[in-house]
Amino acid sequence: MDRRDFLRASAFASVGLMTGASSAPAEIEITPQDTGPEINPHIYGQFIEHLGGVIYDGIWVGRNSKIPNIDGIRKQFVDDLKRIAVPNFRWPGGCFADGYHWRDGIGDPSRRPRTYNYWQASMPQGLDDTEPNHFGIHEFMNLCRLSGAEPYLAANMGSGSPQEFHDWVSYTNAPVGTVSLANERAMNGSKEPFGVRFWGVGNESWGCGGDMTPQEYASLYRRFVTQFPAFPPKPFLIAVGPRGHSKDLDLGWTNGFFEAMQGHRTRVDGLSIHYYTDFRNSPEKVSTFDARGWYDVIREGLRTETVIEQHWAAMGKFDPDRHTKLIVDEWGVWYRPGEEITPAYILSQPLTLRDALHTAVTFDVFNRHADKIAMANVAQTINCIHSLFLAQGDRFARTPVYYVFEMYRNHMQSKLAAMNIRADELKVPSRSGSATIPGLSGSASVREKTLTVTLTNPSLDAPVAAQIRLTSGSITEGKGTILTHTEMTAGNTLDRPNEIKLSALPVVVRNNRVEISIPQRAIVAMELKIT
Repeated sequence: MDRRDFLRASAFASVGLMTGASSAPAEIEITPQDTGPEINPHIYGQFIEHLGGVIYDGIWVGRNSKIPNIDGIRKQFVDDLKRIAVPNFRWPGGCFADGYHWRDGIGDPSRRPRTYNYWQASMPQGLDDTEPNHFGIHEFMNLCRLSGAEPYLAANMGSGSPQEFHDWVSYTNAPVGTVSLANERAMNGSKEPFGVRFWGVGNESWGCGGDMTPQEYASLYRRFVTQFPAFPPKPFLIAVGPRGHSKDLDLGWTNGFFEAMQGHRTRVDGLSIHYYTDFRNSPEKVSTFDARGWYDVIREGLRTETVIEQHWAAMGKFDPDRHTKLIVDEWGVWYRPGEEITPAYILSQPLTLRDALHTAVTFDVFNRHADKIAMANVAQTINCIHSLFLAQGDRFARTPVYYVFEMYRNHMQSKLAAMNIRADELKVPSRSGSATIPGLSGSASVREKTLTVTLTNPSLDAPVAAQIRLTSGSITEGKGTILTHTEMTAGNTLDRPNEIKLSALPVVVRNNRVEISIPQRAIVAMELKIT
């Protein structure tokens, strides 16, 4: 069955409930009240770092490039991110941030210094990753303005100082005529303040950001933020949190940091968690894997829920008023090296249908915990780890991950709707023997009279027949989109950029219920009109 026939069968199934889908349809009950927590659009955020082909060639092609660009920034990158209403960019790192000095990236680009890049040591022998500083704070802010994203800046705590941090805040946010740094910004082409609200105080201070203990970091955090410059907007200060993908979830860091902050008046608005679905030691290639590799990646993505719940519980012991929110500002599937786009694009990797399903189940976890999470940032947007795009020269491709962001866009700024799924669990093969995962996962949200429902069927073998009903109100009509493929290892590449893309999926409303069959290895998004 080719892709077109497969999707035709899927559409037919949504009308007639394909036989053999399951012994009994899955029952999905949704309470479409608009009193749930709002799903913060910043949950669908991005992360870009000076690493391999992310900034240079991926985003920044240069003002004199023949590649279509807007003041040096790749035009298609901007256009595609506007299409999914990109809410933010985290920049300049990552590990790069703790060696970055913001003054190196201002002024005449031809006179900016060439500096050492943390990732230079990871480059293959004979290749150079010296930082040219062509993409600095003004270029970054231009990207944010062009795409409609908010900036999230990560401060240099590893090799910088509180004064350097405070000067950067003043340079970006002070009105002209106040401090000299504001006048300097105006001389460099930006009279109006940048209005940066989100500030990360360091990055991975337990590792590449300083190899600190949580107590050491807490002390330094207080020094960096106590005399934060009082220019609008009011800052949202994000402290370095744990490496959640460690075996013990690194709860010791969360407990140790908040214990060390007790008795101090210093504010913490967000706690950063980095959670990678880490398969760097997997024996399989990224582009060719078996059923065990498929299910292990998705199962590890579902573990995000445990990480969120356990760290939220730990934080609650010290913050009963729940002022501090979680910021999952690095997440994604990280595979073994060896299949980079080009050797210089370190940490780039193929993206397949498996990564799309991982993205969907992760977003559903984030949505379901909308009361806890203020922001999340996929690592990274282009040419690195869990990317939405691949680019090299004038070639450009959207990965399957991009289309999941497009499918989930309507959840942004909607109110979480309670969802109860009753479906058979899947017993699946695993490299550790066997495992059990939900046979169907999803989330729902409501805005005005539109109910958005997203569902993922991770099974490689069987579609899932499902019936959706409301606890109150009526469903009048609906439409749907689907992302799937006949091959689990299918993906989009620079040579074949349209192998996987969205298709329409008819939605049948009958007797105030939605009846649908979700094909195997598929993501479905529905917009239902309700009264």
